[in-house]
Amino acid sequence: MLRALSVCLVAAAAVPLTEWKAHHPDAAQSLQKWARKDAQAARKVFAWDGLHPERTKALVDWALDNPRDDVLAFHTKHQDWPEFQDLLDKHRDALNEFVAWARQNGDAAKELMEHPRGLEWAGKHVVAHKASQARSR
Repeated sequence: MLRALSVCLVAAAAVPLTEWKAHHPDAAQSLQKWARKDAQAARKVFAWDGLHPERTKALVDWALDNPRDDVLAFHTKHQDWPEFQDLLDKHRDALNEFVAWARQNGDAAKELMEHPRGLEWAGKHVVAHKASQARSR
């Protein structure tokens, strides 16, 4: 019962996605910078979160628990995830940079992961929004 109460309190304390950027402006800006550096990889990571949010959360949790490890170490425990293998094969550097973002912005990354498909949402509303603002200037 106490565990159920603590889960409810954590869920109630989650910042709504629409307020995530306002609560974590530095993390949002860093995520935008990461996405601009390798837009193709970012789109694939955002899409992966849309399809497998529990796996993205597992990656972020692992990153925070293993602050010095390369994403290859994460993959050794999840070799049955072919889409992650594809990301790793084609975008290993970008994945490591995403993991570095999560590590540098741990609270913001955890808050984003509290929302299934939160990273996908950020890709559409935080990163893409900033890109469209830049084009309209």
